[in-house]
Amino acid sequence: MKLLPKPHASQRRLIEILRVINASDKPIGARAISDELSNRGYDVGERAVRYNLKIMDELGFTKKEGYSGRTLTSLGRRELSDALVDDRIGFVNTRIEEYMYRSSFDPDSGVKADWKADGKMVVVNESLLHKRDYELALETMIRVFDAGFAVSRRVLIQDEGEEMGTVSIPRGFLGISTVCSITVDGMLLSRGIPVNTTFAGFVEVKDGDLSEFTDLIAYAGSSLDPMRVFISRKTSRVSEAATTGSGSILANLREIPVAAVDEVRDLLDRAKGAGIGGLMRMSGPGEPNMGCPVGAGKMGLALCGGVNAVVAAEELGAEITTMPISSLQDYGRMRELR
Repeated sequence: MKLLPKPHASQRRLIEILRVINASDKPIGARAISDELSNRGYDVGERAVRYNLKIMDELGFTKKEGYSGRTLTSLGRRELSDALVDDRIGFVNTRIEEYMYRSSFDPDSGVKADWKADGKMVVVNESLLHKRDYELALETMIRVFDAGFAVSRRVLIQDEGEEMGTVSIPRGFLGISTVCSITVDGMLLSRGIPVNTTFAGFVEVKDGDLSEFTDLIAYAGSSLDPMRVFISRKTSRVSEAATTGSGSILANLREIPVAAVDEVRDLLDRAKGAGIGGLMRMSGPGEPNMGCPVGAGKMGLALCGGVNAVVAAEELGAEITTMPISSLQDYGRMRELR
């Protein structure tokens, strides 16, 4: 008899934790489970993992092996083999849609000279940076912002021990939140403009401007965040692009209806006054955007990835781990980095 009969979100989370424990050849702790879940496309922090492990201990699925971590019981292995197969295809698109809907950035709030938007939530990427590399990262990020290779130069820097979304910043590290380009999608959606984030990839930079996509991964049907995949390849040249005007950066593409183009252009212009912008490229109706396909009756809007600044710091040797599309942050707490 199945002990987890209902196919809801909490069940899927528990089953995925069981899978992670089962795949380990030794007892595994909450921190390692959380990291592996993140690699698999699940946004579950260490604290949430501990809570779910307690539930599974009580259900008899897992058992503690001293301070080493958890292993599966025979009941846990049986539950895993009988459980609903959690197909993660489309998981990333679902998460994007959720964050688009929950974001509330309004480019018309506040005043240009002293922009404050308390309560206006933007989608952010989260990074953990070793404190010893702070100066290197700061200098590198400013160069990337100056070049226009990010959505916004606003960041939130938090100290060790503070909570950054679902992550508790460990000792010796800083938390850095950067504005994610999905914030723009949410801004369009809130105006009733349908938007579909379709591809992410590397864009070649020539003479300081966006040239063409050289590698692409579709969001649709993906079980892993394409941005995370590209970051893990460690083949970007963001720092080089910011310094010399030639290199490759991360960007993504969304499709919007042709009928909404004028409204989109006006909205993007107003967003720049509120600190949201960066280099972007819009294609003609149904035409490829820098080589990336665009559907009939649609316009392709390419935006620089919000992770480019921290990726550039990692390229130069900074110890930094980045989690794209991580959480929502109050834009009023974020400050321009210059």
